[in-house]
Amino acid sequence: MPILSKTGAGVVTLASVAALSAAVAPANASQSTATTEASNPIGVQCSSSWKNAVGIPGRWTTIKDTTCSVSGYAGYKVGYEWVAERGKPCIQVKGFANNRVKWYDAGCGKSGSIKVPWGNTVANKEIKVKGASLFKWR
Repeated sequence: MPILSKTGAGVVTLASVAALSAAVAPANASQSTATTEASNPIGVQCSSSWKNAVGIPGRWTTIKDTTCSVSGYAGYKVGYEWVAERGKPCIQVKGFANNRVKWYDAGCGKSGSIKVPWGNTVANKEIKVKGASLFKWR
């Protein structure tokens, strides 16, 4: 009996490794699409749809785009846009300087856009908002 249970455990381990390998394959495959993403500023799998957000008065709130991640390259810049339906939010956007996160001031108002350095980094877009507001961003 002990031999059968060890063999069963070995089969389960092999199945687990196979499943993990299959799960990793798409991530590695996306690295080969870096050239394609270079021509598409929002990435191959990213949607350019607007995301709804709410600003709170008196404090910065961070909002992350969890629908995709952007894969950049040296000299690459990422664009952000926002349009307020109510209020005039102040916006900061995430970018990168020397492969470290840096928050760039995008200004305050009913609408705006900005492009910031992203570089050779894979990460999600994020914004910080301050001020009572309802707005959309992308």
